[in-house]
Amino acid sequence: MSTSTNGSKNGRVFNGRSFQDVVIRPVLTKSIEEQPLIPVPPTTTATPSTSTIFVSIPQFRDGKRCARTLQRLFHHASHPDRIVVGLIEQTDTEHVKADPTCLQEYCALEGYKMGEHKAGVAHKGEKQADWDRVMEGCPRLDQVRSVRFHAFAAKGPVYARSFIRKVLGNEEFCLQIDAATDFAQGWDNLAVTQWMMTGNEYAVLSNVPMSDKEREKNGGDSSSVEVPRQCAIKIGSEGVPLFENIADGKAIGLTQPLLSATQSSSFAFAKCHYETNVPHDPFAVQLLETEKFPRFARLWTRGYDVYTPSANIVYRDNAVLHPLHHTTGHGDAGERKWPKNDNERRNAHLRMKVLLDIHHGITGAEASSLAGGGGAGGIGSKISAARANLGIYGLGRRRTLAQLLDFAGIALPGRDFAGQRGNDGNGCSDRTWMPYDASISSKANLYDGTGTADDLDPEPIFPLRTLPDATGGQYDHPFAMGNAAWDEMTSVQRKVASEDGSSREGASSDVPYSAVFLLWIVGLYVWYGTFAAKNVNKNRKGAGVRSSYTHHSPRNSARKTNARKIPLSERALKNV
Repeated sequence: MSTSTNGSKNGRVFNGRSFQDVVIRPVLTKSIEEQPLIPVPPTTTATPSTSTIFVSIPQFRDGKRCARTLQRLFHHASHPDRIVVGLIEQTDTEHVKADPTCLQEYCALEGYKMGEHKAGVAHKGEKQADWDRVMEGCPRLDQVRSVRFHAFAAKGPVYARSFIRKVLGNEEFCLQIDAATDFAQGWDNLAVTQWMMTGNEYAVLSNVPMSDKEREKNGGDSSSVEVPRQCAIKIGSEGVPLFENIADGKAIGLTQPLLSATQSSSFAFAKCHYETNVPHDPFAVQLLETEKFPRFARLWTRGYDVYTPSANIVYRDNAVLHPLHHTTGHGDAGERKWPKNDNERRNAHLRMKVLLDIHHGITGAEASSLAGGGGAGGIGSKISAARANLGIYGLGRRRTLAQLLDFAGIALPGRDFAGQRGNDGNGCSDRTWMPYDASISSKANLYDGTGTADDLDPEPIFPLRTLPDATGGQYDHPFAMGNAAWDEMTSVQRKVASEDGSSREGASSDVPYSAVFLLWIVGLYVWYGTFAAKNVNKNRKGAGVRSSYTHHSPRNSARKTNARKIPLSERALKNV
C-alpha cells in the first residue's frame, strides 16, 4: 500500500490511469459581498456520541452473511445503544432451515439457537416456546425493525430498499449498506465525524467499500489512508450513464471528504431526510446498474452532494456461506437471483431513460403507456408528461440536468442518438461544488406547478417518522449569503441553460410564494361565499334529508380507461 502523497497537502487521487493532486477549489470567487457561496451548513446539534443512526439492510436469501453483518454492526460501534436497524428480509419462508432469516442466524451467533423440532401440529407448541425463548434472550432485538416477504416476490435491490419507508423512525442519520458488510472499529463515531467535516447539511458519504481481502492485505483499519473512489462514468448502449460496482480508482492521504460525481448503493451515510426527500423508487424493479446514475441525478438536482470519505468506514464481506451466494453474482444457474420479469425490467429501464430525458429507443406506444392519460401531442409531449408523472421519483429543482452533466463531465445522446460521451475518469480530483437556491425545497419536483403531470406517482408514506421531512416539510436551513447572492451568481448560468435547451426541464415561476399564498386565501374566501354558504342554507331548509348523489369526474373516468401500464400499481404499493 502506498501512503505517500508526494507533497500534496490535500492528498492524491488515482483515476484508473494516473495520479493527480487533490485540488480543493473555492466554490465561487464572486458574490454580492465578494465572498464565495457555501453549502447549507449542518443544522445538527448532536455529536458523534449522541447521534442516533438508522441502518438499512436489505437481504435476499443471504441470512448467514447478513447475521454476521448485524453482529459486527453492534459489536464494532462505539455507541451501540444509539443504533437502530431496518431489516428487509427476502427468504424462502417455506424452507427456513435451508434458507434461514438474518434474525434467526444472528441470534444463533449470539448463543440463542433454535433446537431441532419434529414436524407436525403436535410439536407446534414446543417449537413456538423455543422460538419465544430465542426472541426473549437474543440481544438488541428491540433495536431491529424488520419487513419480511417471500423471495418469490423479490424484484431486485432497489425495490427491496424502497421498503425502508415502513421502518424508518425519527433517527437523525441514516446508513445504507449491503447484507454482506464489515465495519471499522468505532464506525459510528467515524461516520458522523466525517459527515460533519463536509460542512454540508445535504452531504452524502458514499464510495464503493474496500473488500475485506484488501483490508487484510493493507494491514487492517490502518489502510484508512487509502480509500476506493469511483472516477469513470460510461455511457451505456441505450444512453444511460453507468458506473461500475468495483472502484476504478482510489484516494490516498485525503485531509477531508472529497466531492464526487458517483455514489454506491453498498455504502451511503447522510441525514435521514436523504431517505424521505429522495426515496428509493419502488417502480425501478429488476434493475442493477441502470438505476445508479439516475439516483445520483435525483440526489444532485435536489441539492445533495456526494463525498468520498477520507477513511474507510465499512468494508465488503466476500465470504461465501451459502450455495446461493457465489462471487459471480446474478447468473443463469439461479445464484443470488430474484425471479425474472422482462416486461417489468423493460418498463423500469424506460423509466430511467425518461427521467434523464433520453428519447432514443422509446416508441410512441411506450411513451403513451408512460403518460397517464395516453399523453396528448407528439412523443416529446408524452415523454414530458411521463417525466412530470415521476414526481418525487424524478429530478428536483435546486439544480438542473444540464448543470449535472457539466459537473460530471459527460454528455447524454441527442434526439438522433449522437454526441454522447463519458468522462474517462477525468476531473476525479478537483470537482467544484455547484451552488443552488436553498429556499427551494429539496422535495420540490421538477415539474411542480406546470400542470404537465397527468398521472402523478404516489409518494411514499413513512408511518413511523413524525419529523417535517416525512410529510413534505423542510427544516429551517440558514443560507449564509442569502438568496440574493445566489441569484446574482447563477443568473449567467441560468441564461446559458435556457439558451442550450435546458429550459425544457420544466417551467419555474418567479412569483413570490407569499403572493401565491395570499391569492389562495382570497380564492378560498370567494369559493366559500359562493358555494359553501348556499349549501349550508339549503341543508338548513331540508334538514333530515340525506343526499345519495355521487360526483363522477369525467377526467377520472378517462384516466381509468387509459390507465398506464406500470410494474406496480398504486394499490399494490399501499398494500405492501
